[in-house]
Amino acid sequence: MAVSRQIDSELAELGQIATAGFFLGLRIRGSSPLLAYRTYPQAWTDTYMASGYMVRDPITPWAMTVGGTIRWSSAFLPDPFGVFRHAAQYGLNYGASVAHGPIGSLTICSMARSDRELTDEEIARAKKIVLHLHDLTEPPKSLSTEQKDLLGMLAEGSGPAEVAAALGVPEPDARNRIKQICDALFAPTPADAVRLAREYRLI
Repeated sequence: MAVSRQIDSELAELGQIATAGFFLGLRIRGSSPLLAYRTYPQAWTDTYMASGYMVRDPITPWAMTVGGTIRWSSAFLPDPFGVFRHAAQYGLNYGASVAHGPIGSLTICSMARSDRELTDEEIARAKKIVLHLHDLTEPPKSLSTEQKDLLGMLAEGSGPAEVAAALGVPEPDARNRIKQICDALFAPTPADAVRLAREYRLI
């Protein structure tokens, strides 16, 4: 099964657990995840961002220092800014989070229900999903000479036509090669592929 299909399958299962929505940031570097998925109500996402809750969210320091799994109702998760109380106004009454990985490649998932606390079994299932997705999105440790050459062309602003001409291949083949390198780096665009390759010191 292709990686993208595996990711979609795992996200669908996570959605069955987190019936009020979830946020999943995979392999976060600084404040930017490699991939991010949100199914929370848009109104809550807008409020969260407008209120600057990213730096006030109790999950953030917990994920960076402790990690593992935790319910939002845990006594070990103080919420001085009332982020969870505010979230409840949007139907996120009960929640839990999973954090895994080192700083610089940290994966965080927060998930919610409106009707009840998540069970131990549901949290364990969610953790298994999150760890699997973290593993699936591990960046490559090296690139072939051909991939590096292609990224070099993309870094210079070459498009499919220019790549095709340089490689002496049909343009559809060039487009496919560009897509393959983007997929390998989990990059939405060729420019992102170049950026990520540099960040990972692959080129």
